Amino acid sequence: PRTVSAYRHDLTGFLATAVKMGVLPANARSVDLRRLSGQRLLVRAHLAKLRRDGRSRATVARHLASIRALYRFLQLSGVVTEVPANLTEGRGGRERRLPRDLNEQLVERLLALPDITTPRGRRDLAMLELIYGAGLRLAELTGLDYDDIDLSEGRLRVLGKGNRERLLPLLGCADQALRAYLAARLAPTDWRDLQDGILPRNLVGKPLFEGRVGKRIAHRTVQQRLEHYGRKLVGLSGVSPHTLRHSFATHLLDGGAGIRIVQELLGHRHLATTQIYTHLSRARLRDAFLKAHPRARRKD
Repeated sequence: PRTVSAYRHDLTGFLATAVKMGVLPANARSVDLRRLSGQRLLVRAHLAKLRRDGRSRATVARHLASIRALYRFLQLSGVVTEVPANLTEGRGGRERRLPRDLNEQLVERLLALPDITTPRGRRDLAMLELIYGAGLRLAELTGLDYDDIDLSEGRLRVLGKGNRERLLPLLGCADQALRAYLAARLAPTDWRDLQDGILPRNLVGKPLFEGRVGKRIAHRTVQQRLEHYGRKLVGLSGVSPHTLRHSFATHLLDGGAGIRIVQELLGHRHLATTQIYTHLSRARLRDAFLKAHPRARRKD
C-alpha cells in the first residue's frame, strides 16, 4: 500500500510537469497518454526540477522508478510505442547512507522514560520494547493483533512487507513490558487465559495496541510518542521507530550475531539489504580503533 501511495504521488508530480510543458492539456476530463510517447525531454525536465528542489538522490531514483513503471505499463497496454531513451539507459548510482541508530546507553535511557504508573506509559513502553527487542517495522507493530502473540511459547507472529510472515522470539524486557501492559489492561480471566496460550474469543482479531478506544493505534501516534521521548532525552531530535529498528540490528551485529540471523529477524528478502548494517558496525570498529590504539594516531 505504501508503494502504491508513493508511486501515485510521484506520477502526479510527473504529469503536472507534462501539463506545464504543454505535453498534456490542462484541466482536461480525459487525457490522451499517447502524447507521452518518446518524451525524453519531459523526463529530463522533471528530474532536473526535483534536483533543483533539493530532493535527495534516493528520492530522485524513486521518482525515476515510478516513471519507468508507468511507461512499462503504457507500453504493455499498447498505448505508447516509444519509451524515452533515458528510461531504458542505466539506472545510475544511488547514495548509500548509513542508517541512524542510537548506542546502547541512549537506548537504555530512552526506554526508561515512559511513566509505567499510567496506562499510556505502559502502552508506550511495550511498543518501544517490541520495536527494539524484535526489530519491528512501524506497520508491523501497529498491525499486531492479540492473535499474533503467544506468551506461553514466547513467540510473536509478524506480517511484514509483501505479506511475508515470520515468527520472532518474544523474550526478556520486551516480554516483561508486554505482560505488564496486558496485565493492567485485560480482565483477570482473559489475562490468565492469554498467559496459558489460550486466546479468549472476545480478543480474536482485536488490535494489540489501541489509540482511541477500540481503534487500532495510528502510525503517526507511535511516531509522535517516540519524538516526544526523544526530545526528553537531552533534546534528541529525529528519533523514529526506524531508529530503534536500526539500533536493534546494529547492536545484534556488534554483539556477534551472524548476518543471516539478523536478516531473518528483520524480515529482509535479500541479504544485500541487511549488509548495510555491517558497514555501520565496521565504522564503529574503526572509530574505536582510532581512539584506543596507541599506534593508530601516529602522524609520522
